Order: sequence, then structure tokens, then C-alpha cells
Amino acid sequence: MTVNKDGTAALVYCEDQGKAYNKFLETGKVDVTPVSKDSYVVYAATLRKNENGVWVTERLSSQRGSARCRP
Repeated sequence: MTVNKDGTAALVYCEDQGKAYNKFLETGKVDVTPVSKDSYVVYAATLRKNENGVWVTERLSSQRGSARCRP
């Protein structure tokens, strides 16, 4: 994470949604994401510390199928 002069921080990270699943609590059904080029997502976030010193997300963007995240 990089902290800027204005007090914001930039964070970039990848997710392999082929290894992340949704589970519906009422039914117990698991929604499995098939592995493909689109299962790799890059996230870019802007954060700022609040009055309690906790980093809070101000902005979040994502790009599905990111070549930056694919192995």
C-alpha cells in the first residue's frame, strides 16, 4: 500500500474467483465460479484513515479478466 501526501492510500490487489465461492445461507447451496480468463479480477482502491485511525475505502474499481492477475 502506498500512502500519498493528501493522506489517502492506494491499494491494488488480485483475486482468483475460481477459488472464491458464494454460499447461500438459507439453502446451503454453493455457487462455484468456473475457472476462465474472466475469473481473474484486479481491484484498485483508494483509502483514507477516519477519526478513529481505521482505514476506510473511499473508492473501489475492478477489472474482470485482467491479464495482470492471470498466472
